[in-house]
Amino acid sequence: MWQYGFFWRGIIAGLLVGFLCPLVGVFLVARRYSFLPDALAHVSLTGIALGLILHFSPDIVTVMVLVAAAWLTEWLRNKASVYADALLAVVMAVGLALGVILISKSRGFGADLSSYLFGSLLTVRLQDLKTITVALVLVLGMVAVFYRGLLAVALDEEYAQAVGIPVRHLSLVFIALSALTVAAAIKVAGVLLTGALVVIPSLLGAFLGRSFAGTLKVAVGTGVLLSLLGMHLAYWGDLPPGPAIILLGAGMLVLVILGRRFAM
Repeated sequence: MWQYGFFWRGIIAGLLVGFLCPLVGVFLVARRYSFLPDALAHVSLTGIALGLILHFSPDIVTVMVLVAAAWLTEWLRNKASVYADALLAVVMAVGLALGVILISKSRGFGADLSSYLFGSLLTVRLQDLKTITVALVLVLGMVAVFYRGLLAVALDEEYAQAVGIPVRHLSLVFIALSALTVAAAIKVAGVLLTGALVVIPSLLGAFLGRSFAGTLKVAVGTGVLLSLLGMHLAYWGDLPPGPAIILLGAGMLVLVILGRRFAM
């Protein structure tokens, strides 16, 4: 299988996304905002359909739509006295509904719908690898430079604001990078499974890490490992790569939870 160019591109994309998603997911889980990637992934269907209708790059349109939706969600969370999970559920439903309407008005979308919904690692293009790499560099740079601020905001937003951390600006930048992460991960896991790709390695890191830095390291390592093993499992079992990675991660999560339970 290593002799095929499409497999190499798929492996590289999976490894990059496996590294990228937990970088964002760990902070989102700590902030009790883990539903955000799933909501944004559903909104991405609107961006994809809009790009195809306008005959413009669906990748660029999707990033723009996701960043706008993420900022709007963050603004509503700060202004409206509603629970974050309820707000995200509404955002997800509206994004999905609008996407379905746009799909019904578009032509020639059906052939690509399955790959958009569930991901298609075996059709990764060089341009997709460049997009994912840019997203990874931006997120990695953000985490490296603002690690302490992001940690403070994730663990206690009021404390972070009290000690002078620019919570609002930091949150807006990080939310935008979260949207970029979701857009990059769509190619691997698709609209329906991207949320799990962000959250599952982060949960594994939370269970196995002994500190926040340890959690981040374990989550990133687990994300990369799941992508690598999932691609091989998909090839050997003739399975879709995205769902194979997610099921492998879910199985690992169950084993870790059971192991912790019996160890207590």
